[in-house]
Amino acid sequence: MLNRISLSVLTIAGLFLLAAGCNNVVRPPIEPHADPYAARQIHFNSYELQRDVVVGDPTTTRDDAGILHIIVPVRSIIDRQLYVQYRVTFFDRNHNIVNQIGWTDKTLTANTPDQIDANSTSAAAVDFHVDFQYPPGY
Repeated sequence: MLNRISLSVLTIAGLFLLAAGCNNVVRPPIEPHADPYAARQIHFNSYELQRDVVVGDPTTTRDDAGILHIIVPVRSIIDRQLYVQYRVTFFDRNHNIVNQIGWTDKTLTANTPDQIDANSTSAAAVDFHVDFQYPPGY
């Protein structure tokens, strides 16, 4: 009698698992969360970097060929020399990437004003972002 009950329970459990595995329901796609923060022109990748470095308001100019030139004031605000990297991305009026200057090393002398200078490669550039990070392994 016990074997007959065990066999029935196992059969029902197996059928249940088989039915659960054959679920033909189409699942909806996983959608991203909306970012509640508007993108700014200057970004840091860590709070440590944000604590150690300050940036001023960027200035922009255009030359006779229409090339966008940017200057971003930057300064280490701690009592030691810092090694950072920055990357500049230029965008057109539709916010498509026009060109990007890859990660570039920058040494910041303790408490001394400095600046980042960059130029677009196209007259189509109307906006930019500058991303800062500590070098990997820093």
